[in-house]
Amino acid sequence: MNALSRNLYVCIMAGGKGERFWPLSRDGRPKQFLRIVGPHSMITETALRNRALVPPSRLLVVTTRAQARSVAHALPTIPRRNIIVEPCGRNTAPCIGLVSAMVARDNQDAVLAVVPADHVIDDTALYVQTIRDAAAMALREQALVTIGIEPQFPETGYGYIVAGRRIARRGPTKFSRVERFVEKPARARAEELIATGRALWNAGMFVFRVSDMLYSFWRYVPALHAALTRVLAAPKSLVPRMVADLYAHVHGISIDYAVMEKAKNVVVAHGPFRWDDVGSWSAVAGHWNRDGAGNVSRGEVAAVESSGCVVANECPGVVGLVGLEDVVVVRTRDALLVCPKSKAQDVKKLVQHLRNSRALRSYTQ
Repeated sequence: MNALSRNLYVCIMAGGKGERFWPLSRDGRPKQFLRIVGPHSMITETALRNRALVPPSRLLVVTTRAQARSVAHALPTIPRRNIIVEPCGRNTAPCIGLVSAMVARDNQDAVLAVVPADHVIDDTALYVQTIRDAAAMALREQALVTIGIEPQFPETGYGYIVAGRRIARRGPTKFSRVERFVEKPARARAEELIATGRALWNAGMFVFRVSDMLYSFWRYVPALHAALTRVLAAPKSLVPRMVADLYAHVHGISIDYAVMEKAKNVVVAHGPFRWDDVGSWSAVAGHWNRDGAGNVSRGEVAAVESSGCVVANECPGVVGLVGLEDVVVVRTRDALLVCPKSKAQDVKKLVQHLRNSRALRSYTQ
């Protein structure tokens, strides 16, 4: 085993509010705990994919207090000490800073890959090769590496990475300097970006030396770095108190805004694998079996003169559709969702409406 393999760690970010896949998802059971694609929950699929990179002792999960027990149940081979609990959600920068500090306590030479818990990646071998090559690049260039995916269509729900000068290296994975990040664009802007041939989907995956990331926090987010330094220096018995203090005072901010858009040593790996963040019910149409009219379904469903629909029936009995086009229907034991596919991203608005209603709040829990 070479030095890179010995020093590589993987962290799975497993937060989420259980909004976009309501009513199947709830506050305590967000998307990563659902079997949306494949035989296992999404977080289990993610852990299985990464076991080719690291042993369980170097696989970590950052999650919330409400979901920690579910994580431990879904991933029984991961040591309990590797489940890092955030006191509350503060977006990705505090999350990545915290896990970087925790890993640095044990290994200052560590290279850390940070990946979401709820994405679909079909080709594990290509994914593993890309992460390994990204780790080698992080070491060689002292770079903060992000993973970009070749866009298949002008998706407005993703951020984009504009690739600049190509970095020469041997091996199958292509790397470029990052020219800029683009937040979720309107469709016309997404089409323009794709037409340049240099735009990649931002997959929200990062690979870096923990020392380089902590240095970047010192340079660009000094208040957060000061709190992380206290976590690094504290005796283990005081770490929970330091973490609670950190999250009580830090503002929520994404790692892109906090560090990646400001740092000068950011590199993008061109991910060659098929990737999907499966961000709404309409997105499962690309993963479930499709009938001759373009309907995709799970459970007992009968569709007549209907096309382009997504139907999930999680209960005994049949769900029948007649004369419908491009709708989402999801039936669970206590709730029913019906909406146009074009409004599937807005299911979270419905969840917020339920949370604000004293009479209906229980349907989000």
